[in-house]
Amino acid sequence: MGGQLTGLRLPSSLKSIFRLISPVLATGLIIFLILYFRPSEKSFYFHVKKGESLYSVAERLKKLGVIKDVKGFVVLSKVLGKEKKIKPGWYYLNTGMEPVKILNKLGRGERVRVKVTIPEGLTIEQTASILQERAKIDSSIFVSLCCDSSLIKKFGIEGNSIEGYLFPTTYYIPLGEEPAVVIRDMVKTFFKKITPYIPDIQSRGRTLREIVIIASMIEKEALLDREKPIIASVIYNRLKKGMRLQIDATVQYALGEHQERVLFSHLKVNSPYNTYRIKGLPPGPICSPGMKSLEAAIYPAKTDYFYYVAKGDGSHIFSKTFAQHMRAKRMVRRKGG
Repeated sequence: MGGQLTGLRLPSSLKSIFRLISPVLATGLIIFLILYFRPSEKSFYFHVKKGESLYSVAERLKKLGVIKDVKGFVVLSKVLGKEKKIKPGWYYLNTGMEPVKILNKLGRGERVRVKVTIPEGLTIEQTASILQERAKIDSSIFVSLCCDSSLIKKFGIEGNSIEGYLFPTTYYIPLGEEPAVVIRDMVKTFFKKITPYIPDIQSRGRTLREIVIIASMIEKEALLDREKPIIASVIYNRLKKGMRLQIDATVQYALGEHQERVLFSHLKVNSPYNTYRIKGLPPGPICSPGMKSLEAAIYPAKTDYFYYVAKGDGSHIFSKTFAQHMRAKRMVRRKGG
């Protein structure tokens, strides 16, 4: 009958196609099932502590489900010559990594690096706080080392701290790096940046220490780069005439904490950094200056200005005489600056 398919025969070419497709479909199905039911891999940060034994590392990896056999992992490390090459720090691992790859990663010190930007104008303490927050650097050790006399001497820095020499820029720092290593890299960056300017500093009869101190004050006083050489000229003009610098930023530094407004009572603080009380430069930098401020300290503008007052918009009014300066201050007050 016409509705029966019992005697239907497929062409030989079609049979060949089915024979080819069936194994492919079966293989694909098997792969799909394996991937679908396989436990998902988990990525995580893993911290190898300083001085931690390989056995301790292996035990923690087993607890996290990364390896199955602690002793086998330790034996493998000896075979590969990695037993004593494991470097401390933070690593990015996942539960699907093979033991060989883990050992290679730990042995080569392929630690997690984080991008940390240090802005211009920060003190040692402020810098340490950012490093602690973003790169897990121990801030208390960092601050302590910045005042370590042997480390300061090693860098060839004058004074009793590394204030002013932690160059502000963007760094890629291994998570949990040793504070001493971070300090070294920041100071090396400073000297790399400033070294080409040394001949000009010397030819102007200044020391590098003086330039860094002056640049740090410029950094805190000037918001606009175009005004930095002018503020530098005011500092040099006052120094040349034997006038006190009377820079508010040095009072802020002497107080040890930021004040929204420097009051008359603050000007009485007894500190060698208070330039309302001392003549000449303070004993050290008050922050880490950026390159624009360092350049302004080296190449100040040539002006007859001895005074300036902030307008409240980031810029300043510069004056040659005290009378002009007082008029400028009254004008700023009237405008609510």
